[in-house]
Amino acid sequence: MNRPPSRSAQAVAVALAVCCCLALVAAPAAAGNASPETDPDGSFDEPVDPLTECFVGQGYPLTIGDPPTTIDAVVHLSVLTDPQNAGEFGIELAGTTGDDRIVTLAAGVRIDSAGLIATGVNPFAAFDVLYTYELRLPMFDGVIDETDYRDDGSPVGSAAGTVPC
Repeated sequence: MNRPPSRSAQAVAVALAVCCCLALVAAPAAAGNASPETDPDGSFDEPVDPLTECFVGQGYPLTIGDPPTTIDAVVHLSVLTDPQNAGEFGIELAGTTGDDRIVTLAAGVRIDSAGLIATGVNPFAAFDVLYTYELRLPMFDGVIDETDYRDDGSPVGSAAGTVPC
């Protein structure tokens, strides 16, 4: 009898599919293949520091929208571009309006080869999940008690470890 996949298996599959799609979109830019027409300011040629504390390596910037309201993103592909250092794969997003960061999301994985060696057969044990989510509503400061929400717990349950951000 075939059983449907568990929720955690479905979540892992969705997360991997999203990361793969992001890699396909960002890989040419991250590799320095962006043309002057698609990257007029040359920003994809220079890696930048992470937006959160989840990732240790530098990533490649991407901005969506026009100031004052933007979504700033940093795509991390060191698992492909620099596997000797960090071995990370993921994305950080920060939605801002004016000078206020409203929502921040970081999600990805970091290779933990010791986990694969320790378990021998479980491929998920070779990764640590990187995740954090933060919501700030500064427009309600002084009006309501809680204007910030933060979640560092990974939404994915698997043999993969988690890294607190």
